[in-house]
Amino acid sequence: MTEKALDSKQTGYCLSTDRYRIRRALPSDYDSILALWEDARHTMLASDNPQWQGAYPGEAEAQEDIARGEAFLLDIASTPLGVMAVNDQMPTEYGSLPWQTEGKAYTIHRLGVHSSLLRKGYAAAMLSSAETIAREQGGTCIRIDTYSPNTAAQSLFRRLGYRQVCSFHMKQKPLPYIAFEKSLLKQLGSG
Repeated sequence: MTEKALDSKQTGYCLSTDRYRIRRALPSDYDSILALWEDARHTMLASDNPQWQGAYPGEAEAQEDIARGEAFLLDIASTPLGVMAVNDQMPTEYGSLPWQTEGKAYTIHRLGVHSSLLRKGYAAAMLSSAETIAREQGGTCIRIDTYSPNTAAQSLFRRLGYRQVCSFHMKQKPLPYIAFEKSLLKQLGSG
């Protein structure tokens, strides 16, 4: 499989291979985004992870992510099977965390891959695309968090070079979230 990084500002795509494309979401993708999040809810609950049980993420997040141009989809055969938002907006709770990378930070929000694609490298491809998006915008690091029961995501982040920063509480959940960060500094200017 040959991966080709593309300039997402010009093409709307940030990664293309012979198997999939990762592209900016369009208003017509709204229902697909909601369906992907619903699939992720069921998968999480089946793994004893109540992270997305309830209204989050939902209609408001999908509309805002699309309107701001921050929603990205993984397409296979023109079918959206993965979703994430990438931007430079940090949750309020991030303000007091002991981050180690200075400069412009980007955050990955609401990452989900269809249950039929789990553990096949597609989430890793989406994370790689998020890093490309952040670098294109002058980002020095990328940050992400996950609910502590989501050990699969934590393992993935570590395997891809994300450093665990700390545990913290958010969204009135009883268990902590785990924050991760990956520096993009050494990758700036490489091409």
